[in-house]
Amino acid sequence: MAFPSFSRAIRIFLFVTLQLSFLSSVCGQNTAKTAVGARFADSDINDQKKNAEWFLRGRVVPGKSAAELRRRAYQMKMRARTARAQNAPSNSAQPTSSNVWMPLGPVPLASDATGDGFQDYHQVSGRATAVAIDPADPTGNTVYIGGAQGGIWKSENAATSGNNVTWAPLTDDQPTLSIGAIAIQPGNTNPNASVILAATGEADNAADSYFGLGILQSTDAGNTWMLVSTANSGAYSFSGLGGTRMAFSTTNTSTVVAAMATTNVGIVDGALTVNSYAGLYTSTNAGQSWTYDALSPAGASEATSATSVVYNAAAGLFFAVVRYQGFFSSPDGLTWTRLAAQPGAPGLLSTAACPQNYVTTCPIYRGEITVVPGRNGNVCLVYFARRE
Repeated sequence: MAFPSFSRAIRIFLFVTLQLSFLSSVCGQNTAKTAVGARFADSDINDQKKNAEWFLRGRVVPGKSAAELRRRAYQMKMRARTARAQNAPSNSAQPTSSNVWMPLGPVPLASDATGDGFQDYHQVSGRATAVAIDPADPTGNTVYIGGAQGGIWKSENAATSGNNVTWAPLTDDQPTLSIGAIAIQPGNTNPNASVILAATGEADNAADSYFGLGILQSTDAGNTWMLVSTANSGAYSFSGLGGTRMAFSTTNTSTVVAAMATTNVGIVDGALTVNSYAGLYTSTNAGQSWTYDALSPAGASEATSATSVVYNAAAGLFFAVVRYQGFFSSPDGLTWTRLAAQPGAPGLLSTAACPQNYVTTCPIYRGEITVVPGRNGNVCLVYFARRE
């Protein structure tokens, strides 16, 4: 296992080095700039694909990823549970046990598997893909986190000393443990009744990133969950997609927008169906149902992937980043307008360079966006150049 870790570390180092050479971060009043990114050479793309194929070899059943196998296992478990419930006598006694169980995890793991110190990051516990602090708890103790393939965890003493913080798993019984984004409905004052949304799937286009199956909603602070697997009354499917970001409106707290992107494993496994459309989705009932926001002709193409969305309370607008298309805004999360003044050098993200017919030479691939609270027009943007 040492060699795959070493190979992966080298790839990550090269990727970060290349990205930093043309990455620009701007956080200024009514200003936004970006550097132009160069395309990776086709040979580099081919090498990445070969590396991914090598990494997966021996880790999956041929043609099926662990994400797909877990989904099938979950389906089998649910069928077995239903059959057992139907066949069990109504007065059957529950088995008892006097065995004493010892907790084995999850706990942090030592990262220096080789023992040579080359990749010693001390204690690690996997990728944390999302974090949300519950605004209903004024102490800041109630925090939710999501893992790449670890589900959702909750702490009710997160503001204490790090060694004393405790976490409890919330979604071990859900059909997927892959979490991409978490959002908490604002305006609530009871942390025991918080509405929590989690977009499943990690949209990192990596061989070990798991696809999602929909958006999880809890109306009781994570005690119970409902998986919403489709949008537009079943016309569109979330299968195979990954959540990147979600944002609630603070003006109308029932309105929330989810940014969804394609996943490499979802495409390979066929989980991304013809009705799985990447892009922006809006709910006006706090996540119970969703509507696809067709910014351009819908299709199961990564060129519609939305990589970030935020709500600027001072401006009263949502802002979103769409792959190969540019930056958009919306007053209600339903009607979106492409920003007339796109960030960057003149013409960089113009309609000529980034038309809505999925021209993949448009230099915006994976973008992040956030807002400085309380300052209308102050938007902090981070741009990543095109990478495939």
